[in-house]
Amino acid sequence: MQNEQANEEVAEFVRGKIGEAVDDPATAEALKPRGYPIFARRPCLDTGYYETYNQPHVHLRDCITDPIVSITEKGVRTQSGEVELDVLIFATGYDGLTGALLAFEVEGRDGLTVQQKWKEGATSCLGIMMHGFPNLFMTTGPNGPSALANVVRTSENDVDWTAAAIRHMQAQGFGSIEPSAQEERAWMDLVHSLAPRTLLSKAKTWYVGANVQGKAPGLTMFTGGFQKYREHCLAAIQKGFSGYHFAQKRERERAADASATVENATH
Repeated sequence: MQNEQANEEVAEFVRGKIGEAVDDPATAEALKPRGYPIFARRPCLDTGYYETYNQPHVHLRDCITDPIVSITEKGVRTQSGEVELDVLIFATGYDGLTGALLAFEVEGRDGLTVQQKWKEGATSCLGIMMHGFPNLFMTTGPNGPSALANVVRTSENDVDWTAAAIRHMQAQGFGSIEPSAQEERAWMDLVHSLAPRTLLSKAKTWYVGANVQGKAPGLTMFTGGFQKYREHCLAAIQKGFSGYHFAQKRERERAADASATVENATH
């Protein structure tokens, strides 16, 4: 995913395999990955998918060369004419990486919302916390390795990091934590410096926000690999979260803690 010549060799190999599996040359050609680096879009890791197109009742309509014009009473109209259908299934994509937090109102300090903070693109520190949003923890956030790594492993790492941060606050008597603006900026500088080294950004995909109209474009995932990401997370813990701002507990929080301590001692 860094060498265009090597990528094209792999793409040509895959195109050859698709040509072997699909009988009709025109259909096979439409299915072959072209115009973008292979694996910059998620490949079809199939079990009989390509062979399905050899069945007489299966037809491929290429919406790139023959775009959809409208949905009609009977089916779909493309530039070349109407296609009658019994069932139409929409698979139009989703707001990957950011949609979950943008789907509802999350308000940080001074009324700042996530929608406002991410207007020009998602920013955070490690994909776990954001400056301006104390005690808001994310797992598998938009600026971590996210979809480029095993989601279960990433989530496990992020939950462990969050637990370490909470333990640190409890030990020090703090009530909140958030990354400093400088810490967040340093992480995003690293994310942005790594992104151009991969061919992932050379395809119009949800990876770069191309499937959502009006979404700020750009590859905002950490592309340095899960192991390096984990090292950065561990470094923050080992440094005692030195790049983070902490606030003391408010009076009512201290009172609640004291009450819980008395109750536990009674039990």
